[in-house]
Amino acid sequence: MDTNLQIRISKDMKESFQQVAKDNNKDTSSLVRDWISTYISEHQRVDEEIAAELYMAGYQLQEALGGRGNVSNEFAKELQEYSLTNQKEFTQRILTTYMDLDLTIPSCLSKTYKGFAFSQMFLLGLIGEKPKESF
Repeated sequence: MDTNLQIRISKDMKESFQQVAKDNNKDTSSLVRDWISTYISEHQRVDEEIAAELYMAGYQLQEALGGRGNVSNEFAKELQEYSLTNQKEFTQRILTTYMDLDLTIPSCLSKTYKGFAFSQMFLLGLIGEKPKESF
């Protein structure tokens, strides 16, 4: 089922857009739909790549700790709680762990601020299985 999207733009912008589209034999609605579709596909791909990097970073920390059996339940539960309530503290706790272990901090960790789903991917890597080759 199709639906409408209403946006607010200046009258001048609307008129200019309509004129430029007409001059190029384009329909304004199809131009907006194309832009939205492109935007969605580009950003979903980027988010999936970030999630994969975070999973891998979590798994690498797991290995640095000596494997899944050496990741304490207390540490995992603490991270889980922070991922739900305080992204800043979640990231800080991970950074502290990397520094305590004298490990190089992966640049993707800065992406955990993007929210619960990204911090969860790191946490899943920390307590999860070895990533498949596609990661």
